[in-house]
Amino acid sequence: MLSLEKRRYSLTITNVYVEALDQLVEKGIYLEHQVAIRDALRRLFRYHKIEPFYSDFIEEVKKLQD
Repeated sequence: MLSLEKRRYSLTITNVYVEALDQLVEKGIYLEHQVAIRDALRRLFRYHKIEPFYSDFIEEVKKLQD
């Protein structure tokens, strides 16, 4: 079962990443930087087939195919 408990992480990123995140928010692709980062993490976990993100993704694809 997926835990909804949250934990805060702090990270340092180069200006290239900051500017790219700024562009995603400015273009309206994401509302906030943190949402873009969470989405990137979800995509990373799916790519590496980390549960539960991968199985949820497969279920979504199957629904679209039906």
